[in-house]
Amino acid sequence: MKKWIWMIGNNFDDDKYKKSFEKLKKLGISQVLLNSNEATLENLLPIATQMDIKIHRWLITLLKNDKEIIYKHHDWFTINRLGESSADKPQYVNYYKWLCPNNPEVQEYILKKVEALSRISEISGVHLDYIRYCDVILPRGIQPDYNLIQTEEKAQFDYCYCPHCREKFKNLTNIDPVDSTDPSKNKEWLQFRYNSITKLVNKIAVIARSNSKFISAAVFPTHMQKNVRQQWHRWDVDAVFPMMYHSFYNEDINWIEAETKRGVELLDNTALYSGLYIPSIKPQSLSKAEEKAKIGGAEGVSYFNFDALQNYKIKMSR
Repeated sequence: MKKWIWMIGNNFDDDKYKKSFEKLKKLGISQVLLNSNEATLENLLPIATQMDIKIHRWLITLLKNDKEIIYKHHDWFTINRLGESSADKPQYVNYYKWLCPNNPEVQEYILKKVEALSRISEISGVHLDYIRYCDVILPRGIQPDYNLIQTEEKAQFDYCYCPHCREKFKNLTNIDPVDSTDPSKNKEWLQFRYNSITKLVNKIAVIARSNSKFISAAVFPTHMQKNVRQQWHRWDVDAVFPMMYHSFYNEDINWIEAETKRGVELLDNTALYSGLYIPSIKPQSLSKAEEKAKIGGAEGVSYFNFDALQNYKIKMSR
């Protein structure tokens, strides 16, 4: 099984990166999904290339907690059913400020960013994260952390009702979604938002592939697709990384096998790598989690994340 890892690395010097990559190679991990600033990325790419570590740029796609963009492009952000902008009143946490995938300027902004990344020869791929809408319903295992009990879609968590989305949907159906008595029951409105994400992903994929880059995405498990409007089995990507974070759903490790199998059954020519949430897996249980993903049909696993794996008291020769 191929092994990947999510890694945040803004504060590493060259020597720390070399030592970190050496540890990863001993663990059989050669594919790194990296989130870092541009200066760090530029510095580490020659090191990674020399050590035969493949760097895939981990891109936070539609989540944008950027003061300058909020100030200059306030209209880029999603609006919930109450008419509130996520830039002004984010849900759950303060950084949950979401760009609208139907806004042409947002699309241009993201596609230009992917184009620039794709032109960097040392980068092996582009990895999309937060390529979705805000969770209209959170995973049941973490709802208590926010003092919530969510059993149905509520207006404050339901996006997006910006002018671009409303106009596009009305042109297709002659219906303004805000006029619907219960938008959560409108299958066309749900599919419209699925398609909005799918179309953006597929535009990104065209650019990445034109520059010979592997294109992948971090996604929610199958039963959560509706809650984040993320119909990822219809995306034209090389691989998906469903986040099999079993503790988020009050499940045990055995759940990883069943959920992996459900994901694999949805796909045709797209690889699936099961994302493992290391903080919820005891070191002695990691092999079992990997095995469950393998039995479920995954082509490999990805660990979230490097820092959590570092805390494991396991032999680097494992």
